[in-house]
Amino acid sequence: MAPVKPGSYLFRKESIAELRQRLGLSQAAMAERLGVPKNTVSRWETGATTPDGDSLAAIYSLGMEVGIVAQFFASTKQQTRVRDAALVYWEVQLSRWLNIEQLDMLITDEVRKRVPHASRELFKAFLSSPSSHVATQIKNLGWRIWEPEIWGFHGWSEDIYDQALSDAGHGYESSVVFLVSTDGSHVDLIRELKERGARVYLITHRNYAVSPELVEAVGKRRWIELG
Repeated sequence: MAPVKPGSYLFRKESIAELRQRLGLSQAAMAERLGVPKNTVSRWETGATTPDGDSLAAIYSLGMEVGIVAQFFASTKQQTRVRDAALVYWEVQLSRWLNIEQLDMLITDEVRKRVPHASRELFKAFLSSPSSHVATQIKNLGWRIWEPEIWGFHGWSEDIYDQALSDAGHGYESSVVFLVSTDGSHVDLIRELKERGARVYLITHRNYAVSPELVEAVGKRRWIELG
């Protein structure tokens, strides 16, 4: 029998871990939901094996139960060029809009509309409360946590500025920066990132006042208003 000729789309092993983290499941818990051995999910995520059609359908169904569409495949044409890196900075005081899980889902969906392969390694949350429950929730969703040196002090403009420039490194032209904030103090960061060639998006919510200067700096076409 002749070997199967590869198509123009390939399976993304990262998609399994991305969906599992968004569902808030451990590898063992996901395996139990799917009715597969505990080490199977681990093998899928490392690329040691690939889910068969029935397994993919079951995994897809898990996501759809809560409105998450898994991105299992990527175009081989996309892989021939430099992949964009999504850098996401979330000031978590905005969580008053919705609960943490709902807001995480909305932010992540908007990011992945623009950078489908976005890795949560560069999703960073800045807490406005010392609540360990909130911190645990956010960590379980796959975000990295940055905390202020003094609780109650929310002036993270300099921290986010330094993090964004450091994360972009020398690859500004392939960096897509998402600021989840309404703070006008980020105007200088937006301008500098744009001058260096990065794409910058602002994510806010329609029920929360946002600095006009911030919207002007990013441009209305790259202002994402949730809700």
